[in-house]
Amino acid sequence: MRRLALVALLSALAACHHDGDAVLVIVVTASGSPPSVTTLEVTLSGPGSPPSTKSYSRDDGAAIAFPTTLSARLPVYATGTLSVDVDAEDGTGGSVASGHQGPIMIRAGERKMIYVQLGCGDAPCVVDGGIGNNDGGSPTDPRCGNGRVDPGETCDTAIAAGYPGACPPSCDDHIACTHDIASGSDCTLSCAHEEITTAHLGDGCCPAGATAEDDQDCSSKCDNGAVDPGETCDTRIAPGSPGACPTDADCQDPGPCFHAQLVSAGTCAAVCMVNAVVAQIAGDGCCPAGAINAGDSDCPITCGDGVVDPGEMCDVGIAPPARGACPVSCVDLDPCTTDDLSGSGCNATCMHRPINKPLSGDGCCPKDPSGKPLFTQLTDSDCSPACGNGVVERGETCDPPSACPTSCPATVSDLSKCLRAQLVGDAASCTARCEAVDVTECSMQVADQCCPATCTTLNDADCATVALLCGNRSVDGQNGEHCDIGTLPGTPTFCPTTCIFKKACIEDRLLSAGSCAAECIYLPITSYRAGDGCCPPGTGANFVLDPDCPTLCGNSVVESPAENCDFGIKGSCADGDGGECPPSIGCTQYVVRGNLATCSTTCVATTITACTGGDGCCPAGCSPTNDSDCTVVCGDGVVEPGETCDHGITAGMPGACPQTCDDGNACTRDLASGSSQACTRACAHQPITGCIGGDGCCPAGCSSATDSDCAATCGDRTIGAGETCDPPTTCPTTCPDDGDACTVERLTGSAASCDASCLHVPITGCSGTTRDACCPTGCTPANDSDCS
Repeated sequence: MRRLALVALLSALAACHHDGDAVLVIVVTASGSPPSVTTLEVTLSGPGSPPSTKSYSRDDGAAIAFPTTLSARLPVYATGTLSVDVDAEDGTGGSVASGHQGPIMIRAGERKMIYVQLGCGDAPCVVDGGIGNNDGGSPTDPRCGNGRVDPGETCDTAIAAGYPGACPPSCDDHIACTHDIASGSDCTLSCAHEEITTAHLGDGCCPAGATAEDDQDCSSKCDNGAVDPGETCDTRIAPGSPGACPTDADCQDPGPCFHAQLVSAGTCAAVCMVNAVVAQIAGDGCCPAGAINAGDSDCPITCGDGVVDPGEMCDVGIAPPARGACPVSCVDLDPCTTDDLSGSGCNATCMHRPINKPLSGDGCCPKDPSGKPLFTQLTDSDCSPACGNGVVERGETCDPPSACPTSCPATVSDLSKCLRAQLVGDAASCTARCEAVDVTECSMQVADQCCPATCTTLNDADCATVALLCGNRSVDGQNGEHCDIGTLPGTPTFCPTTCIFKKACIEDRLLSAGSCAAECIYLPITSYRAGDGCCPPGTGANFVLDPDCPTLCGNSVVESPAENCDFGIKGSCADGDGGECPPSIGCTQYVVRGNLATCSTTCVATTITACTGGDGCCPAGCSPTNDSDCTVVCGDGVVEPGETCDHGITAGMPGACPQTCDDGNACTRDLASGSSQACTRACAHQPITGCIGGDGCCPAGCSSATDSDCAATCGDRTIGAGETCDPPTTCPTTCPDDGDACTVERLTGSAASCDASCLHVPITGCSGTTRDACCPTGCTPANDSDCS
């Protein structure tokens, strides 16, 4: 994994290094194969500060290989909720791919790693993705050089030599009796080895069945029981012994992806060669190295190989939001659907079922196709009041509008001439109603038999009549008196100053206060007014219309919040057996909470977490090994039926997919089939027994006289036995990162002895509180802070 130094994204960062600083590690990956990227524009933004952007490129101007890692130290003031945007640009400054991650929370002193995947629009990039433009990619085959063996390819130029799927550096098999034929080029390069069957003087080949008498290239000492110079074996040496010549019985195909070839049979130059099948050919029974079902039908359909294969609805190997990625959340922001994840693995899909029942509290008021609500506020508390639906709802006094009053009587009652009925509200909003209001206008011209409070004989003619005998300590009803201010307090005729009746649903009114016309009027309450302590009788009132009314379970009104439903409404309440609840799908199970008798039942969505077969759910962390509802998923960290390994298992652990099939033994041909991407990687190791110079092996029975690999000399420009490089200038001096956070790169040997090599040592131990960006299989957050 290439690493670029991410210097201060914020201008003051370099000068503000404190122990409380946070470290943000950004691993930038690529979806597909973006064009050659030379610059990354990284933008950090948060809700409380302006975005900060910085450009990053390699010092030598070369293309950036993916994945690449950026790291930043953030001061305390720059921590909190952040979003990360990465824009990839080519050498001309044009944007070729982009990615986003966030919002994320990073706290002071924390070290957090995030992944930002670059994509081209809403799909993986499908263009030349090798390092630079000399990787074999071309406008006609843009996938070549993307580090993956794609359909139609036999290898990929970006795969390192020695790794499965790497293109052969040479077709030379070091066998004199084969014509080494190279076909194709770049990512279609393959080698064939045609056996020479006729004698040609001086070609170094002793063909099958020939002897020294037939061909001077055959050994004259053959069949003497010893391997002599120019021989690979000897026919007199007993089968199975060092130096014995292979026969047809010894040279069998080790599998459908490998072809065994016995060359120079019956001679002391006999060699059994085993070559891997590299072409993706349907029907040959072989899944070549690096291949997947999309390119070769002989490879199994694999969930997790990054391709939506026939029979799959998605693939978990495709990262969201790219096309074909499997859903991880089904929330569609529509309150009138139940959103459930159905199926598992590459058959996961979202189910959005419309809600058509009056389920109060779910945020949905179901509607018909025309958009008209199916229920009212009284039957579904999620519905808003609607004037014109024929039902009086909260805030309304009448419905439909035609039932609303258009005028009011002149007086409220015969109780007092100082009360009048007044029309308030309007029919259009279903709020029209008649209310009793006090007469407050003073008039000398109008005789209405009312002397309002604050009026006098000077401004109201009716007050003059009342005042004629007012104060004479007697009540003269003919003059409009109801009391007399001259009487003593407490006497029946004393004029009231307050009216307190204290009876439910009766309103106390004091009229004409301060005059001998003062009186207490007690009016029945017939309107819905919250907080007056009255539930108007005979009006059909309920808790929804007037919170002063008691709730009543079974009255066909959902009186929330005390009630969640009402069993008088069909489909409103769930019974104890789950009736009226949505059916369970996948890992979402609906259960009933509350009591039907108190109209408090409701449906609660719960998530199944137990690995139990037959329930239609495959919870997170389960697999076919412990839950029959789970499908085989490549990359879930478990080797399941049909898999030879799982790339979700960290390197070095049992079941991990080998990146290379190199067994460290120079005397075996290391052969690979399948791919880590599809969890089908398999390795075979064919023993080398012949004394063949230049293949790096010195088998038992060979010597420096018969096999140049038995006498390795550092500096002779030939890689002999025990050597990994030659000449010394070609030996590695540093080890590049292999892109796996769970391996440590280690240089062994030395250039001076031509045995320098790089080892990628797996990290298998849990690191406790030490941060190394690796969470090995089997570790948990309790013993490894990198696990989360």
